[in-house]
Amino acid sequence: METEFGLVSDTNEFVPEYMPAFIRIDRGNGVDDIERVTWVGTVFVVGVQMLFTAKHVAEQLLRDDPALNQGVPSRVHYAVIQVLKGLQQAVLWHVHSIGMIDNCDIALLTLAPAHEGANYLHWKGLPLTFIPPRVGDRVFGSGIHKIHINSARLEGDNFFCDIDVQRAFSIGVVRDVHFECRDKGMYSFPCIQVNAQFDAGMSGGYVLNERNEVCGVISGSLPACSPDEEHASYAALLWPVVSLPVPHPWIANANPDASYSLWHYYQQEQVKPIGLERVSYSNKLEAHGCITSTYTDPPTSS
Repeated sequence: METEFGLVSDTNEFVPEYMPAFIRIDRGNGVDDIERVTWVGTVFVVGVQMLFTAKHVAEQLLRDDPALNQGVPSRVHYAVIQVLKGLQQAVLWHVHSIGMIDNCDIALLTLAPAHEGANYLHWKGLPLTFIPPRVGDRVFGSGIHKIHINSARLEGDNFFCDIDVQRAFSIGVVRDVHFECRDKGMYSFPCIQVNAQFDAGMSGGYVLNERNEVCGVISGSLPACSPDEEHASYAALLWPVVSLPVPHPWIANANPDASYSLWHYYQQEQVKPIGLERVSYSNKLEAHGCITSTYTDPPTSS
């Protein structure tokens, strides 16, 4: 009997909670003009005011808004838009920080309220697993394929919008697992290859295993060249994210002079990613070294 994957339909009201629409709003001259409102890309919730996305999505954010990399207030607003039972609710945020590292195609976005009283209740993310799927396992990818903005306006702290969100879903089989990287160019990070079709815009979406755990983040896809050829799609494995930098407000009793990563964040959380005990973490920055993380499968019984 095949596993039934959850969260596979636009009619499932939980999908927008895990994968809200993330909109960029140029606040320079108001937003009466729809052209000032743009879709950022696919993101999904992994913690309170914390989102995962693909690294190239975050890099585009920095190119569009260099202030994000300079520690000064950005010139734009961002809106997390939840579509729940036909009602579109938007909350404005600033991007507080963008965390990226070299050997991981996943970026961590942290958000800060753009005004007092910002309230977004649905920060509970899907369970994460650092344990990679195996060759032959079925996986399910989900991401936002397209967003059409019908209307938008900003009135003080309130953002009103009418948007159509088209989410894409694809089921496939794992064809290869690259624990270090596939190559030194395009996929130079731990990843899996699957034969599912990941459409444009899905980058940054989640990949579920057969236990409905997030086991990867969609990175890219190479379309089939002939009807007899499979798609070759790639998803970044999760365990390297323990090295992603996390700002002080997300760490309890933080030392303002110290640096922190998701490793420290997960140590303080009651619900931790599955397989965290298989990951080792080392921070030697103070000794002019680097931050490293490694994943080790437990020995198999004979």
